[in-house]
Amino acid sequence: MEPSTTAAISDDKLLPVYALSAVVSTKALKKTGKRTVKRLLAVGAVSFSCLWLSVVPMGEGWAQTSQNAKISTYIQQLKDKDTDVRSRAVVTLGAMGAEAKVAVPALIKALQSDKDASVRFSAAFVLGRMGAEAKAAIPALIMALQFDKDVGVRSNAAAALGRIGGEAKATIPALITALQSDKDASVRSNAASALGSMGGEAKAAIPALITALQSDKNLNVRYSAAYTLGSMGGEAKAAIPALITALQSDKDASVRSNAASALGSMGGEAKAAIPALITALQSDKDASVRSNAASALGSMAGEAKAAIPALITALQPDKDASVRSRAASALAKIGESFQDKAGTMPFVELDRAIADLEKALKALKDSKDKHLDDRIASVARSLDALKTKRQSRLLDRTLEWMAKHPWVTGGLIYIIFFPSLWLILLRVRPLWILHVNNALKPLASFKLPDALGGLTFPIRTLLFIEFFNYHPRVLDAWVEKRLDSGKQGFNKKKTVTERSVYVPIPVVLDNHNLAQLTATDLQPIFNQKRATLLIWGEGGAGKTSLACTLAQWAMNDNETQRLAKHRMLPVLIEQELDHPLKETIGGQLQALISEAQAIDDELLTNLLRQRRILVIIDHFSEMGEATRNKIHPAETDFPVNALIVTSRLEEKLDEVPKTTIQPLRVAGDKLSSFMEAYLTQRHKRDLFTDVEYFDACRRLSLMVGQRNITVLLAKLYAEQMIATKEGTAIDLPENIPDLMLAYLNELNRDRLATEPNNRTVQRDAQVIAWQCLKTTFRPTSAKLEDILAALDDSDTAPERLQHLEKRLRLIQTIGAAQDKIRLALDPLAEYLAGLYLIDTYASDTTSWQDFLTQVNAISDVELIKGFLLAVRDCCLAKGKEAGVPDFVADELALKTGLTTPAPAVLINS
Repeated sequence: MEPSTTAAISDDKLLPVYALSAVVSTKALKKTGKRTVKRLLAVGAVSFSCLWLSVVPMGEGWAQTSQNAKISTYIQQLKDKDTDVRSRAVVTLGAMGAEAKVAVPALIKALQSDKDASVRFSAAFVLGRMGAEAKAAIPALIMALQFDKDVGVRSNAAAALGRIGGEAKATIPALITALQSDKDASVRSNAASALGSMGGEAKAAIPALITALQSDKNLNVRYSAAYTLGSMGGEAKAAIPALITALQSDKDASVRSNAASALGSMGGEAKAAIPALITALQSDKDASVRSNAASALGSMAGEAKAAIPALITALQPDKDASVRSRAASALAKIGESFQDKAGTMPFVELDRAIADLEKALKALKDSKDKHLDDRIASVARSLDALKTKRQSRLLDRTLEWMAKHPWVTGGLIYIIFFPSLWLILLRVRPLWILHVNNALKPLASFKLPDALGGLTFPIRTLLFIEFFNYHPRVLDAWVEKRLDSGKQGFNKKKTVTERSVYVPIPVVLDNHNLAQLTATDLQPIFNQKRATLLIWGEGGAGKTSLACTLAQWAMNDNETQRLAKHRMLPVLIEQELDHPLKETIGGQLQALISEAQAIDDELLTNLLRQRRILVIIDHFSEMGEATRNKIHPAETDFPVNALIVTSRLEEKLDEVPKTTIQPLRVAGDKLSSFMEAYLTQRHKRDLFTDVEYFDACRRLSLMVGQRNITVLLAKLYAEQMIATKEGTAIDLPENIPDLMLAYLNELNRDRLATEPNNRTVQRDAQVIAWQCLKTTFRPTSAKLEDILAALDDSDTAPERLQHLEKRLRLIQTIGAAQDKIRLALDPLAEYLAGLYLIDTYASDTTSWQDFLTQVNAISDVELIKGFLLAVRDCCLAKGKEAGVPDFVADELALKTGLTTPAPAVLINS
């Protein structure tokens, strides 16, 4: 058969062919009579028919009509007096697969009452092939297992119950009895395997499995018993002594190998087996036994430290490659275990652990095995961590973090079992691995023929593909295919569009001042296994603009200008979380890349874990408690390993290791440089002669004096310069409150005659701003119904709100129910709320005293400092005209740490 044809046939349809090829051996045919040959031919017919039907092209409608017509005919033929007719009917129904599930009752009857053993044999085989679809046959299969005189029928009944799996858990007592007392080895072997397919449900079978492992003379029975005990994990810890005995003394290498694997599946529960596993690793002649012994020792991690010398010996170049690889993996896991416990180890044990790891590292390097580089790196990391811990004991958090990410070690297992086919695909067509793996997910498990031990494996495990499904190359290919749509989706976001012009400003990166931040500065952070970045600073400092710029860097085609070696898709979360964080990320990612279907949960987890998704949490300090409680980077199940958080405060983020960036204000003597760069990027610099440009910069300098200015206010002033030059504004503002109002006027410049004028927009914006700040004095959201109630002329209020949102992009409607409103710019909200207070309270001393009382009740002034400074600026600029008492500005100055009065034209500091 040509390779292309083979690839077109489902493995599920090839399974009967495998079964037939294993059963029909020369030795078997010599021992079979006519009846057995007849059975083999029946199974062969089923297998060939399944294979043929899977490759013959036919119209879907024709096939469905033909099948439905024939199924009834073959069911009737099951009642024929001629044995051959009945046998052929069973064979043909089996070849039809799942479409013939309506024949299950007839097949059950054939199994129960047909006088010919070959018919019952085939009926049991076909029912087993249907798997869970044939669960109605469970009672009949139990009866066949218990009472049918024919060995083949009983054996096929046991195998069928195993294929049905968990649905057949009621059969466990019958399977135990068959395992204990059936005279035929194939029946006992299939019974043991069937119990294994039921996992922990079959724990009642543990004593019988132990007995079979200890005393059954047939190696297949012992092999299956050992495998089944291993599949039960810790539930089968009572079998540890028997497994140790099998490992030490069973004559068959496959039984010893399964015993070692079973002990490994029990982890620390089986630490009593460590001496026997060490002996097997050192002296067993079979490479698979030694390999599984090394793997089992690795699963016991630090408990198996006594095995380090034997594991080192197993690394010698003349040893089997799989043994070397698993011994190296075990040493890496032991090293990780030492690392986890380094903070509590007595110094004597710590020194011994360092000495052992030094020997292990030397042996790994001396092995000169190029496949062990990752293990060498792992052991070296553990060794360095232990040495550092011995000196300072200050790296506990790092060690705990590494212990919570076992997938790093798990990823190394890929290389051990990966077949050459998947290795080639990984290099040339990595996405095919994901597609093939997903296509295989729905397929049932595959049971090996009795001659091969009767073990059951998932198809993906049997083909080794599931171990490479989320390899970094696969995830990179998935991201790259969706990168163009991701860029388009991200750039269409309103927040991103409004910050498309980015002028580099000085920042403080982990206490180091940088005149200009670049992607190169952040690459060492984002190339780590986990990156947590906090961008913090006052409102208007440019935190969100910087975060959006980092997102653009994450998608950059040039590796030298990216945040990490690989590309990342950015997900921006700027609203309250109505759902769990991971669910929200999945929905945002689906919308970002315009995916028709929801992102697979397992794929999403791996994209997050392996930093192929950059999650940005914006306005974290302004979010409600319910949302903040959903973002805990220190929790073991926190899914995000590439995280950027923006906040007005230096958040603790559960004290996880993080990098901090604090954008600095534009210095007064640097304003002209900033304005030059901003206007140039806006392509508006040519509007101004040098005289006009420097005159505008001089006026801004006079406004701010020697103080520094936030990026937002510098941008707003630049936009007013442009508006003045283009004729949409009359003149430049003289103070910050007027700058805010001028910004509103500029947004409303193209209004229609039927739309609200500037004064209405200003008043509505001030009302909304106060509604958003009045509860906490921080920019947040307010209920839509409260805002509508607060606005004058409630009949036209909805239309005016729509004008502010749709035309001016000044406010945003948020929340799952779309029942909350917030302003798009936090500093703007603070100044507009300040102007609202000036207009509302004016000379009312009582109202101002009540306001200051509420301010004094808030213990953490830093949370509301931006708003208080904005109110003070408004008092200095507009207070005299409105009659605001002088004590208001003075009290606010004291509260915010300003001990000397500032001119009304100066921006807050």
